[in-house]
Amino acid sequence: MKKYTITAFILMGLSFGFITGIYIYKIKEIDNKKIAMQDEPVEDECTYITEIGIDDFISASSKEEKTSPNCMIILKIYYQKCGHLIETKEKIKDANVNLTEKELKERFPEWEIQRFTETEIILYKEIDDYCNEHYVLKEKDGNIAIYRLDENNKEELQDITDIPTKYLEDEDLERIKEGIFINTKKELNKTLEDFE
Repeated sequence: MKKYTITAFILMGLSFGFITGIYIYKIKEIDNKKIAMQDEPVEDECTYITEIGIDDFISASSKEEKTSPNCMIILKIYYQKCGHLIETKEKIKDANVNLTEKELKERFPEWEIQRFTETEIILYKEIDDYCNEHYVLKEKDGNIAIYRLDENNKEELQDITDIPTKYLEDEDLERIKEGIFINTKKELNKTLEDFE
């Protein structure tokens, strides 16, 4: 019986040694693989994206900005011959709603887009001409008349106001008789208000 017991202990010791050896070998093999993986780049789809550059991709979730029905369009026109910058503001027309900046540029190629958001667009252009906001105030039929001036300073009657000249002070009456030159619609309105 002693012989069997000793043989059993030897076999168990050999089995334990064999299993321990395999275990140590596997641990060393895993460590070697980890070290090897640190030296080699991993080839997968993420590595591919890094190699070609993230800027080469168009984001599928990005939303391209488009004009909305609430959008206001500001038109700026610089008249080179008189040096005036005329700015007008208007609500967007239905035909121009839901356009991207590129589509708007194609629709208005003569304009420069200075600002493009869903709610505001600023368009700018220069014209080699005079603006139509040059006026002269004179007397006609006892009232103040508004004449529009063209690029040659030729006067064209635009309107006769309800403001009688007979009630003006002598100084203002003299200025009206000589002609009061005005360069913008805003200035025209203010001058007329002063005479009322």
